[in-house]
Amino acid sequence: MTQMRCFWIGCFLLLGLVTKSLAILGETSQPHILTDCTKKPFAALSKVGRPALNASNSVCQDSSAQLNVKNFLIGSTFQWKKEGLDIPNATDSVFVINASQPGAYSCVVGMTQLCPDPMITSPIQIITASKPTISVSQGSPSSAPCQDGYVKLTANVSGQAPFVYQWQREFQPITDANVSTLDAIDTGVYFLKITDGNGCANVSGSVNVISNTPPKVEISASKRGFCKGEQVRITATQGRTYLYQWLRDGQPAGGGSNKIDVGIAGVYQVKVTATNGCIVESLPISIVEFKDPSVTISNTGTQLCAGAMLMLTADGRNLKKYQWLKDGQNITADTNRQFNAKQAGSYTIAVVDSNGCRASSSPTVIQLVTKVVVILDSLPTFCGTSLASVSLKGTPIGGVFEGNGVLNATFDPKIAGIGQHNITYHVKGNLDCLNGEASRVITVDNPPLLDLGENRQLLKGNSVQLGIDLGNNYAYQWTPNNGISAVNAPKPTFMPEKTTTYRVLATSKAGCVVEDSITIAVFANVYIPDVFSPNNDGQNDAWLLQGLEEYPDAEVTVFDRWGQAIYYNKGLYNKPFDGTIHGQPLSVGSFTYVIHTQPQGHIFRGQLLLLR
Repeated sequence: MTQMRCFWIGCFLLLGLVTKSLAILGETSQPHILTDCTKKPFAALSKVGRPALNASNSVCQDSSAQLNVKNFLIGSTFQWKKEGLDIPNATDSVFVINASQPGAYSCVVGMTQLCPDPMITSPIQIITASKPTISVSQGSPSSAPCQDGYVKLTANVSGQAPFVYQWQREFQPITDANVSTLDAIDTGVYFLKITDGNGCANVSGSVNVISNTPPKVEISASKRGFCKGEQVRITATQGRTYLYQWLRDGQPAGGGSNKIDVGIAGVYQVKVTATNGCIVESLPISIVEFKDPSVTISNTGTQLCAGAMLMLTADGRNLKKYQWLKDGQNITADTNRQFNAKQAGSYTIAVVDSNGCRASSSPTVIQLVTKVVVILDSLPTFCGTSLASVSLKGTPIGGVFEGNGVLNATFDPKIAGIGQHNITYHVKGNLDCLNGEASRVITVDNPPLLDLGENRQLLKGNSVQLGIDLGNNYAYQWTPNNGISAVNAPKPTFMPEKTTTYRVLATSKAGCVVEDSITIAVFANVYIPDVFSPNNDGQNDAWLLQGLEEYPDAEVTVFDRWGQAIYYNKGLYNKPFDGTIHGQPLSVGSFTYVIHTQPQGHIFRGQLLLLR
């Protein structure tokens, strides 16, 4: 297992070396798969980093070349040699040499998987090529001072022809200056670059030329004006030996450089003094101060419903660039004049106008508004139309009530009438989420009928159950509370001691109130004999009424067969009927009696037989 692990590590190391070689080569090239040991690897010479571009074995001084082994198998080993000797650390398929190392180069390639004996590439001879030599001579100026003219420059070159010429002034190539001579018109430092037939290049020493030609001066500005707090750079034609004097509105404004940064509006120009003493002024240019841009945000409101959008618009003149910000941070990619805000926050817009001046708007604060919840308070059921109107209440405040029986913010059962009435509370806002409504049904019922019936009579000591049940929605109150089993019951039991008028008040949960009363006349039992014999024998000589003493206001009347009252007593029955009238005995016979226990109380009626 250890040997197998080492084998794979070795393979990865070899693969890394090959990958490195291919990276230096600058291209991907697969080595040929060898089938026998007769096809040997070989070395090729190329430009550095460009193995597909062949190079000459003649290498210019200070230049480099690249040696590349080809036709090898992956996993091969390499050892570069110079003049038959190993080059330290040169164990890759690519080897870079420079011109200071001429000689014969070869590479020993080991391919143990197929060929047990190492193979060596044919040697490549590297030769160092010398650079061409250059000298430049100059003639005298061809004109009077400060007049157009030139100084002739002539090149003297030796080396491997043919030669390619490129004249330079102040380190910049001169257009169409590609021959051995040059008429140098402008004062300055000149150079000549030569490339010989071997491709080797060299540059001459500097040649300082002072011509009689006056300097050519032009000025240009980075912008035609500046924004508040900024500056504009004005640049003049550069001459290494020029002296510069800048002017604003004809007055000195600085000097010493061919550049000046200005933050004051005015007319600018520059006066240049060249090495040859010639003085030239540039044409003037005007620099202005731009007015700061103005930008505001227009929008349809400052409240935003959840999930909705609020369009913000930047308003201003000559605006070119826009950048929206939320809470001081740029909103990526939102660089249009309009922006759809979807979140709460503080929004501003930064703008750049056509002059490049910048400004920012005042912040617009957007608040997130949740969906309004509209509530209409509940109302009780009305018992009849006689109750007073009630106030309607809804939240949030400011809404409108609608429905039958609604007058402003009240409900009047007299206007609505008997029945069920749908009442709606509408709330309207400037956003969809601020709109809503709530509804309730208000019932106006007919009041129930409460009837305790006719007055009742009750024998003293007895009881009677009275009342009426209007349902669970009603509460009851009986008065007075004496002689009654439960003053809050719908059907209590009554056992009064005396005649009593009872009143019941029934009140519903909706506030409906009905009442009625009943009188229970209480009478005691009276023993009334139906026969007596007033014969003075000491037995039943008078018509005795037992229990009548319970009725101190009782009226007792006895009538004969013709309906004539023959006996009358009111109050205490102290003188019972004795069978006489005006002191004279009455004849035997049947008589009728009527006993009123009290005024409008119980009445006893019957027949009485008189015997002798």
